[in-house]
Amino acid sequence: MEPMLDAIQDHRHELYERFAAAQVAVSADGREVSFMGPVETGVEVGGFAVIEFEGARRVAVQVREVRMVEREGPRLDFSVRDQMAELGIVSASARPLMRALSGSATTLGEFDGAFFLDRRAVEPFGERPIRPATEDEVALIAEGLTGTAASIEIGVLKQASSVPARLRSTGFARHTFMCGQSGSGKTYTTGGLLERLLGSTELPIVVLDPNSDHVFLGSCDPEDCSPAAARHREVADGVHVARARGYGAAHTLCLDFSDLDLDTQALLLRMDPIRDLDDFRALRQVTATLTAPYSVDDLEAAAAAHHDTERLAARIGNLRIGEWDLWRRGDERSAIEYDVRNARCVIVDVGSLSRPDERTAVALAILGRRWAGRRDREPVLLVIDEAHNVLPAATDDPLLAATAELGALIAGEGRKFGLHLFVATQRPGKVHPNVVSQCDNLVLMRMNGAADIEDLSTLFSHVPAPMLHRATGFGLGQALFAGPIAPVPLLAQVGTRVSPEGGGDVPTTWAG
Repeated sequence: MEPMLDAIQDHRHELYERFAAAQVAVSADGREVSFMGPVETGVEVGGFAVIEFEGARRVAVQVREVRMVEREGPRLDFSVRDQMAELGIVSASARPLMRALSGSATTLGEFDGAFFLDRRAVEPFGERPIRPATEDEVALIAEGLTGTAASIEIGVLKQASSVPARLRSTGFARHTFMCGQSGSGKTYTTGGLLERLLGSTELPIVVLDPNSDHVFLGSCDPEDCSPAAARHREVADGVHVARARGYGAAHTLCLDFSDLDLDTQALLLRMDPIRDLDDFRALRQVTATLTAPYSVDDLEAAAAAHHDTERLAARIGNLRIGEWDLWRRGDERSAIEYDVRNARCVIVDVGSLSRPDERTAVALAILGRRWAGRRDREPVLLVIDEAHNVLPAATDDPLLAATAELGALIAGEGRKFGLHLFVATQRPGKVHPNVVSQCDNLVLMRMNGAADIEDLSTLFSHVPAPMLHRATGFGLGQALFAGPIAPVPLLAQVGTRVSPEGGGDVPTTWAG
């Protein structure tokens, strides 16, 4: 049989030359491009390619989809070799299966000599050769797409390791959703983004840090002499970190009870305004007589002083809320007073608090204060790491549900007041859907769950689904950036950060 297989293979190569040897692209409108070529075409989803015309004219495109095409070849009738003839077989026929690549792309603009011109109108064209862009061409394309707009350098493009990957600074005026499974480099990337926003913009930042991952953002290795470290040292003093007592932080993470609005106070006291009519009325009456700032102890004492409100005092005492370590003492400064006009970045280390309800109370107080002051129209980036623990899609905890609803309100209406969200999580389905649906930007790192990718395809329909599916094969620190922060969806390898990461995995020294 081997001679027969050799004969079939010879004819198969001949068919390949006719079926898929040419790497050609066509466009009926000058915008959307279809192409076909052999399996070894070299183009990849999310990468840049070049279509060549007569002379030196070139058009740059971004590949949106690549798929394998299989086609049954024509029937082949041929004479066999002498060895087969000896066996009485003098002819044979076969239909070989042919494979090629087919895909689609979007035109970006034309090259003009040594420059790339973004968004230049491209006329419809017939079959023209297409090939992957060279590293020099990728550099020209990236430079042309960024233009003169303010940008931050987040790393290098995955297609060309010498070409910087740049994000538009103004894009962070839209809400950003970041997603990546554990071990994908999500926390490291978040820290790198914060460093670059601090060093290249004037945007104030408030970080709700549930795992103490960003508490060292204001520090830098003194022996690091890199330009990035030098830039970070210039702004590092503007990073203020608030932590619970016992961590030695310059700022103690604490609140006054009066920092919480009446509804939040009622939630902490486990009362419902309908079910607990008398107690809620008593709370409203007593707080109306107090002057802020006041503590839980002040509220309890005032309630105990009157017969018709003493049930409220008993409730406070029985719940032992006054014993929380969260409440402000002496000359300490409440967390809601952290002023990003004086500190460029405030890291609120809610992970340093021991009780879940304390962490939720801090999130409610800080988000509530930002929302209450929205009329000042002062821009701020509100970073919520591990957002599924702060803005969950579903919860039985009334206090946490109130936080999620407030986050959804800010997501829906906060942007016009300068309140910009950056929410990060491992699972998109676990974050309040009204928060995720309001995010225009996507930062996607490695994801293994097919269901999660499908959810993201629905939520971020402006990003081609094949690009999203590439996340299943991302390595450590690789990410897809899409939305207003990127001129086109970018596949990048995130660069190094100079501040230490606060969290990290537990060492596996036991494995030895």
